[in-house]
Amino acid sequence: MPLGVFFPAARFAFPMPDSSVRELSRQWVDRLAPYRQHRNDEHLEALVEETLSYAGSQLAGELSQSEYWSKAPLARCVAALLFLVDRGIVNRVAHQGVRVFEPTEGAEAWVSETEALAPYRAPTLELIASLRREQARRSRPTRP
Repeated sequence: MPLGVFFPAARFAFPMPDSSVRELSRQWVDRLAPYRQHRNDEHLEALVEETLSYAGSQLAGELSQSEYWSKAPLARCVAALLFLVDRGIVNRVAHQGVRVFEPTEGAEAWVSETEALAPYRAPTLELIASLRREQARRSRPTRP
């Protein structure tokens, strides 16, 4: 059964086949590696659903301002975000009962210094910048 997620904007409505989710998880060698080893795919599916939801709702506005991310499929953003989580560059944390993604202090430096990311450096840095802006919005006190 494919993962299906619907977001208000038409570009966010798409199914993500199980085979794509499994392929995505093959690149995880660190923090997310245990998700590859689950006998039941529901934990892996839940992780991807959670990331799809966050990227589609929390980052949608930020990403729509980017030349690259505004045209990229949401699945690419999910793959990049989970890659960064796996490598410890972005943390998945709970904030007011909701899972959010926060870049570590040296995230930009790590991306800039990682040669394998050279072809993807600009979009990856844009993704991290959007995470930081979303984090800053979230940390502002709400007005009564």
